[in-house]
Amino acid sequence: MLDFNTQTTLPNFLGGLSSIADPLQAFENSGTLGNAGSNDGIARLLPPGFSEGGGGFPIPGPLGGISNLLMQLIGMLGALLNGGGMPTGAGNPTAPPENYFSNAGGASTGDPHLSFSGQSSTGNVSGTWDSMSGHGDLLDSDSIPGGFSISTIPTAPNAQGITYNASASVTTNGGGTVLTYGADGNATISQNGNTTALARGQNLSLPGEAVSWNADGSLQVNVDDGNGGNIVTTLSRNGQGVDVRAHAQNLDLGGDLVTGATQGPPQRIGGPIPVPPPIFNPRIRYTRL
Repeated sequence: MLDFNTQTTLPNFLGGLSSIADPLQAFENSGTLGNAGSNDGIARLLPPGFSEGGGGFPIPGPLGGISNLLMQLIGMLGALLNGGGMPTGAGNPTAPPENYFSNAGGASTGDPHLSFSGQSSTGNVSGTWDSMSGHGDLLDSDSIPGGFSISTIPTAPNAQGITYNASASVTTNGGGTVLTYGADGNATISQNGNTTALARGQNLSLPGEAVSWNADGSLQVNVDDGNGGNIVTTLSRNGQGVDVRAHAQNLDLGGDLVTGATQGPPQRIGGPIPVPPPIFNPRIRYTRL
């Protein structure tokens, strides 16, 4: 005879039979369910010790290092999929890294002609080319405390499509100080958003920076890094535009001038596409079997 009153002892799997009937409840009781919103009705299965918004993945033991590595790889993959690049250091994330130059010079002159030459750790770098557009990052250096950059704004093109530098600016102090020189030979200085005219002959001495007028009406900006490196920028009138000349020593340099000289300026798009020569198939002869 079968005894239906006999009780069978089952393993306590995450709380016994109740856990089998309601596995989500079992995970909640075991502490392996993440913090779910009380109103969204969504259960979230997370590893032990991980909380939503916590940003961590604290797995103890030898798997901890592997977990951190996987999270870093996931983060870099996400940045690439979102249209960005690999994480970079301070500065412009889309710009190539700066190079150290013991001695270098760059210029944007005339209509305008760009040039750069310098001595880097890998050898001599030089190049010249034309550019009719403005340059928001003509030359920069992160060796200067607070940063340093030169930018230009072009004039409207004339009937021949030629432009000039309508103005040029030197930015320092983390963007807090901007010195602008126009094609009319006048200059302004903006400090923390307050812009004032810089009278001819009015020289300024700022932390790590000296501004002075030359006898020919050009403006000279001398900036040093406090560690033996410096860059001298001269802004002057040239017919309808502004000429920019810079000379640097013992600094990291970047910007369009360095990029153009080291990687070559952008080439015009839309040139003829080379067509490969035609391929002549050999004559095929058929033989009756």
